[in-house]
Amino acid sequence: MTGDPFGASASLVGYLYQCKYALLASLERMDGRPLLVELESLDDIAFPRGDAPMELLQLKHHQGEAPPALTTASKDLWSSLRVWATRLSAGDLSQDARLYLITTAECADDSAPSFLRPTKRDAEKADALLLAYAGDTGAESTRAGREAFKNLQASQRLNLLDRIWVLDSEPLIDDLDHRLASRLRFVRPSKVDYVRESLVEWWYRRCAESLSGKTPGPIASAEIELKIEAIGDALSMDNLPVDVSEPGDDELGDFANRHFARQLSLLPVSSARVLQAAKDYMQAFTQRSRWLGSELLTVGDLVDYERLLIDEWRRRFNVMCDELGTAAAEEEMQREAKALYKWVELEADFPIRPRCTAGFVTRGSFQILSDQLRVGWHPNFEQLLATAMGKETA
Repeated sequence: MTGDPFGASASLVGYLYQCKYALLASLERMDGRPLLVELESLDDIAFPRGDAPMELLQLKHHQGEAPPALTTASKDLWSSLRVWATRLSAGDLSQDARLYLITTAECADDSAPSFLRPTKRDAEKADALLLAYAGDTGAESTRAGREAFKNLQASQRLNLLDRIWVLDSEPLIDDLDHRLASRLRFVRPSKVDYVRESLVEWWYRRCAESLSGKTPGPIASAEIELKIEAIGDALSMDNLPVDVSEPGDDELGDFANRHFARQLSLLPVSSARVLQAAKDYMQAFTQRSRWLGSELLTVGDLVDYERLLIDEWRRRFNVMCDELGTAAAEEEMQREAKALYKWVELEADFPIRPRCTAGFVTRGSFQILSDQLRVGWHPNFEQLLATAMGKETA
């Protein structure tokens, strides 16, 4: 991976490119047989295979519309040669390993790397060009690579070059999406973008676990297959994917003056329960917005769901008000209001789809309706809140 060696953003993009390309390369190699992928072990990406040659991938990502051409003198080329030649000399490179230099740059015509492309290959020409450059230049940036390459015997150099495949003009990080989508052949066309985005999001997390040592060792292709199946299953007609986590306390902002919080102050309930209400509200709001944005849910679906919740609430609210009567004391009204709200917290269970049973969707949707004053808990919630707001604006 390369870019501006002093640019933190370029370095970060390089690591993200490595992870994203590893997913693409895995999908391209998955053929039903077990496959393992390793990051930052023997190379940027490695595919160790028990019954087939190992594949080692070096990635060079260059931002910008016109990256510099890959030439015989390129540091990218010599840095890869240094790694592979050193390992070959030390006996750490298997004799049948296939080596890939993958770059977003384009090979210069008649350069050494141009003769290592998949077509019109000529390892002997590449060797002659590399040796000529190694003998003529004193460039410090390629010194280690040149020395490692020159230290190989002629047969070793040719053997090494025979196994190197230069894949140039590869897509930039954002342009990998099309190739990733093309590998999701069994996904409905209307859902491909969502599956791809969800898969990449999960893959970044999985790579972070692998690189940090939280889940050490190679990643098995079975994990990728199972994740694709799980995402696809969540997109069935009776289900929706749940992919929004509960927010932390520091993500909530100031919610004290929101209507849903004011409604709870009329009961009242503890600050811990108000905090949980805010988390349910934000989690449900974010998840519903994501479903709408991904066209997994329509506005009409949401209207129908909210109508169901309001109908269920109204039945219980009307019974509560009827049993309290018109002469109930405030303490009695608060007690019954708490009981109604407790039902929302602990018992209300109305899945938005039959198999989408995450409880926060129901609880949070009730908080959203409460914030819109379309449902309430205190028998006189509308009057009390209108009076309080009137005093504030007076």
